Amino acid sequence: MHRKSRILLLAVFSIGTYCAAGFHGQKVDGFAMLSDTVSNDIERDKVFRDSSDVDVRAFDDDIVNELKSDSALQYKEAPTVAESLWDRLKMWVRQLLEAIFNGAVTTNWGRLIVYLLGLAAAVAIILMILKVNAYKVFNGGNGPVLKQGILDEDIHAMDFEKLIQDAVTKSDYRAGVRLIFLYSLKKLSDKNLIYWNQGKTNHDYLDELTIEELKIGFSELNFYFEYAWYGDFRISPEVFSKVQGIFNDWKQNL
Repeated sequence: MHRKSRILLLAVFSIGTYCAAGFHGQKVDGFAMLSDTVSNDIERDKVFRDSSDVDVRAFDDDIVNELKSDSALQYKEAPTVAESLWDRLKMWVRQLLEAIFNGAVTTNWGRLIVYLLGLAAAVAIILMILKVNAYKVFNGGNGPVLKQGILDEDIHAMDFEKLIQDAVTKSDYRAGVRLIFLYSLKKLSDKNLIYWNQGKTNHDYLDELTIEELKIGFSELNFYFEYAWYGDFRISPEVFSKVQGIFNDWKQNL
């Protein structure tokens, strides 16, 4: 019951009690009871009243406006009502790829796979730019395994001076580089510095040569031979002239 209602009822009860007491000759202080009740209610009200010191705070308008203008906190997507079917398809593909890659890079294996794919793509692009035959490059093992006929010709029966001149006349400088390398094999074989035999590779001959002074020049000739024949690079007249110069300087030391 409400406190005021209780006070009113007590007042009425006290007056009635006072009157009844006067009628029977009894002395009852009803007003004293009313005063005590009111005092008790006031004390109880003091006990339950919240006396906390409340610090009223408000949002900083500058910070709120700054957060509203932050693009990183804008999560709404642009409406697609006016977009074409092609635009929606591109958006779907983009979201699909983002989901795949975002999911992939959250694990160690996923990151490793992504890095390997990126490395493979970079290597493929470089090989395409340089016009290198990737099959020949990666199918060589420790060194290019030369196909039958490339080094298996009878070098002792070949007229290299004439063959090289014919290649230059035809502007076939790639074939000219190969012939110069074969000529160097003949020179080494004639001096018994290597043992020529069909089925051996250019790296077999390189390992077989033990004279360091000759091995340096022969290694250069071997490099240009692989560059032209297995790297499938175009040989310019300038590069061919350089190979000829290396060969002429090298054979002076035989």
